Amino acid sequence: DSESHGVQAVFQCGFNGCKSYFVGYFLAGPGGLRLAQVKPQTVETSSIPEIVQKLSPTFIEVYREAEAAKSHGLNQIAGPGYRKAFEFLIKDYAISKNPDDKERIEKSFSGNVVKEFIEDIRIQKVAKRVLWLGNDESHYLKKWVNHNTEDLIILIRLAIGWIEIEQLSNTYEVDMPE
Repeated sequence: DSESHGVQAVFQCGFNGCKSYFVGYFLAGPGGLRLAQVKPQTVETSSIPEIVQKLSPTFIEVYREAEAAKSHGLNQIAGPGYRKAFEFLIKDYAISKNPDDKERIEKSFSGNVVKEFIEDIRIQKVAKRVLWLGNDESHYLKKWVNHNTEDLIILIRLAIGWIEIEQLSNTYEVDMPE
């Protein structure tokens, strides 16, 4: 077993803003030791607009977990994680637009929320596709075989963009009435 001939060493990041500890796993080879792996691996997170972060903090939390799963090669977990994150985003967005229907939105299937409570056609079209691909990520057989988690992420990013545009536009319409 090659792992039994390896060495583990603890390091501390030299960056002043970090100083986190990590473990380097070295394996013995013909030329000496070589770095085989570093744990824990840090995850580069996507930037998400502040207005969306405020709209749906749980979306951010679940989305970051899905990003972490994907960065660690846990692709079977990442897809359903992205789908779950999006459910929080779309429901929180719908609630922000329809606060009187909060309880109904929370209890409804995401697809029904998109049909009944999302008026912006751009968000509606993208959201439907996120839900299609997200559901595919949770099922045994895939319907959308030519699409994958990368497409799911792109569609979620499009939804984030449309929501940001719509929310910011509304903010300025209220702040600067005609």
